[in-house]
Amino acid sequence: ANGISEVRNQLIANATSIDYAARLWQVFHAVIAGALDDMKMLLGDVVAQVMKTIEQHVQSFFVQALQLDTRTLRLEAI
Repeated sequence: ANGISEVRNQLIANATSIDYAARLWQVFHAVIAGALDDMKMLLGDVVAQVMKTIEQHVQSFFVQALQLDTRTLRLEAI
């Protein structure tokens, strides 16, 4: 029973950390989007591409953090 309890507690801790990171990303997203919006006159259409690239990198991070990427799943299987 102790092993199951430890696994459950670890899962809860991991979920809490990922939830916190996702909420923090929402704040950073708003700050970054606001800063880029202020630079739209200077940078033009590049702003949208920059934001899209940032979002893709963050999405990749969360996929890896949740261990949903193929490489991590393969390593877990070994």
